[in-house]
Amino acid sequence: MLVSIIIPSYNHEKYISKCIDSVLKQTYINLELIIIDDGSVDSSNEIISAYTDHRIQHIKQSNNGAHNAINKGLALSKGDYLTILNSDDLYHPTRIEKCLQIFQNDSTIDFISTWLDIINVNETILGTKMAWRNMEPWNLKNKELTFAGSPDYALNALMANFVSTTSNMIFKRTVYEKIGGMRNLRFTHDWDFLLRVCSNFNCFNLEESLLSYRIHETNTISSNRKWMLFEICWIIASNIDRFNSKLIPSLKKEDFSFSSIRLLESFNFQGNDHIFWLLYWQINNMQKMGIVNPEEIYLSNKVIRDEIIEYVKE
Repeated sequence: MLVSIIIPSYNHEKYISKCIDSVLKQTYINLELIIIDDGSVDSSNEIISAYTDHRIQHIKQSNNGAHNAINKGLALSKGDYLTILNSDDLYHPTRIEKCLQIFQNDSTIDFISTWLDIINVNETILGTKMAWRNMEPWNLKNKELTFAGSPDYALNALMANFVSTTSNMIFKRTVYEKIGGMRNLRFTHDWDFLLRVCSNFNCFNLEESLLSYRIHETNTISSNRKWMLFEICWIIASNIDRFNSKLIPSLKKEDFSFSSIRLLESFNFQGNDHIFWLLYWQINNMQKMGIVNPEEIYLSNKVIRDEIIEYVKE
């Protein structure tokens, strides 16, 4: 079984070598490594070009964003299984082997994430993210009343991006063939992709840390908070209806009451409920008008998006 690993590279000369090495040192060796450099202006391309392993493809493009680089790599891939590794992150040596073993042991599983170590620029471990079990994005006063109190993978993914990064995804080719690639989101293309997968395929979280996710001053998530908050509202507004059967499992009084409370406890738009409701209402009404994928209007039309972002509260 061939595994395709996509590395979207951009100005990570400090980290790209160790990133590539973490792939080449995998205990599973039937790999192809597709590195798409997204217009780096540092020495990243020189470092990549020095590698002579026949499994590596190195492709350069002008700067079009991480989602575009990932999509190009996915389109070029030939593997039975596909995975992504950001150019500042690291795979642990047995990651691919252990994930493939799970796929082989249970043919119903289509997508796997794992626990991950959070590291700094010096690779000091700052903590271990154990899926939805810890490191919640906000203080949960009543965790047992939220989706985090449930073992359901999809509901927890709807509540928060516990997978944390595109580096923490390995999936069957059939997933990509049905779902497609990443959408044009600056901060949350991984979360949007995850929710589209969860609503169509069987996902599994491996309770072992097999990835190092690096936090540093140039992480995309550290800039432009208003845009990020807009994307969070957009993510939920665009994807929540995919999970209606899970959100309202029964109309029995006690079930309906609990599901209502759980919905109220599980979402935090950080003071931007008005943005969520605007997007949700517009998207649903455009769908009724027969517009296909109306949520993508906000991604392709900068004028509309920027006007709404002006109303986002930081």
